[in-house]
Amino acid sequence: MSSQSEEWSVLQSIHPTICVSNEDKIVTLLVPVELGLDTPLLIFTVPHDTYLSSASFSVPAHVPSLSASLSASLSILPPLHLRIALPLSYPAHSPPIIQSLLATSAWLPPSALTLIKERMTAMWSPGDNSGVLYAWVEWIRTGDFLADIGLLADTRSIQIPHPSPQLLLPPLLAYASSSKSDEFAHASYLCAICLSERKGIHCLALSCGHVFCRACLVDMWGLHVKEGQVSRVGCPEPNCGNTDAKDADGFREATEDEVRVVLSENELDRWKWLRKKRDIERDPTMIHCPMQYCQEPVTKPQCDTSTIGRSDEDESGWARLRTCTSCSYCFCAFCRRTWHGPHTPCPLPLTSRFILDYLLAPPDSSDRRAIERRYGRSNVFKLVRQHEEEQENRKWMDSSTMACPGCGIRVEKSMGCNHQGGRVVAFATHLFLSKSLTLLYRALHQTLQMTCAKCGAHFCYRCGTKIPGANPYQHFSTPHTSCFSKLFDFVPSAADEWQPVEGFEFI
Repeated sequence: MSSQSEEWSVLQSIHPTICVSNEDKIVTLLVPVELGLDTPLLIFTVPHDTYLSSASFSVPAHVPSLSASLSASLSILPPLHLRIALPLSYPAHSPPIIQSLLATSAWLPPSALTLIKERMTAMWSPGDNSGVLYAWVEWIRTGDFLADIGLLADTRSIQIPHPSPQLLLPPLLAYASSSKSDEFAHASYLCAICLSERKGIHCLALSCGHVFCRACLVDMWGLHVKEGQVSRVGCPEPNCGNTDAKDADGFREATEDEVRVVLSENELDRWKWLRKKRDIERDPTMIHCPMQYCQEPVTKPQCDTSTIGRSDEDESGWARLRTCTSCSYCFCAFCRRTWHGPHTPCPLPLTSRFILDYLLAPPDSSDRRAIERRYGRSNVFKLVRQHEEEQENRKWMDSSTMACPGCGIRVEKSMGCNHQGGRVVAFATHLFLSKSLTLLYRALHQTLQMTCAKCGAHFCYRCGTKIPGANPYQHFSTPHTSCFSKLFDFVPSAADEWQPVEGFEFI
């Protein structure tokens, strides 16, 4: 076997995808530039004439503006296409002749290709029977040539000149994506579900990096969607490293793009519905539209903290406004009635329902925090104060007023009450001393009988019984009743004792 044939066989066994053909002493190679790790790439703008004629380019010292440059991060660049003629005296006495050198997608300027040819020719040494093709391939494949031709900056970023960066970058990104797909399709992977080794073309690589065969994911995710376990539709690897999307079971949930390539359209629609339903149930601020024909879930709108100054602590009434996205019905989040404006309070019986639940819950409990998140902490505190004031008012009404038996209105005595009994007795004594018994009777009648100012009904302030207006004192004169002899039902005090009256001894 000749040296040329031996060199080609070795090169083909090492890089079968790079070696395209070897016919009539003409070798065709397609060498991709494999950078390994993601490397920063900057494509900066140069004039078209300079791009075609200039032998060197000055890499800008600073990052150009976005309108004049584009940047990306790539691990592979499009291949260089080489057509090489092998003389009969190669490799010992003559170098190989590079007939053509082209960059796929034209991502290298012509001057760079000329410089690459010169450097490759200089790499051949006379008398070396091992050949130079492998050295050429490795020099290009590893990306070492970028530094030799001046396209690698001191920051280890690749900087490529081009007249139109916006036209060059998309093909570079597309090639990098297709290369990763091809590499994945031809590699073999062990599925952790069925414990079988499959080719990548029959597998799916999730965004977290774990690989499973597509058939196992179809069965597993389809079963979870059918049973409504939407949180289990994700990476089957326990304790998956993506902590941003973990649920309570420690599984990373799948993205919509991942589910779309595994499940059918009907299963995808059900998965979307289950996720929406779960997210709504997790949101404490979610309420349903009060319209019976709608019932669409309505979430709390995001507050503009630049204008309000607070988010959950917003004290303005606008925090209660909800607008249904389905029927456009505007309503209050507290009372579920038509929107009544930010300053009009809700009817208290409607808001007292969750306020009672809030007061019954222990302090700093999860139930209280859930109510505060749903309605706003400051709003809940304000309603609690209103509820406590209402309760105090109700206690005072029950202890200091009496419901009229005629119309039900609450009535408070303005005269004849316990703390005014002293003045009544003093007034009666004065009338007695004046020997005006008729006036005394009239004063007692006007002072002590209870008359409703609204309906005019006569009733007993002690027991609330309605009494006849013609003879109101019969109620207090009937034996064996609770109000018998209780016309003057008051507790004497020191102020009610006898006080000397000026001039009394002269009467």
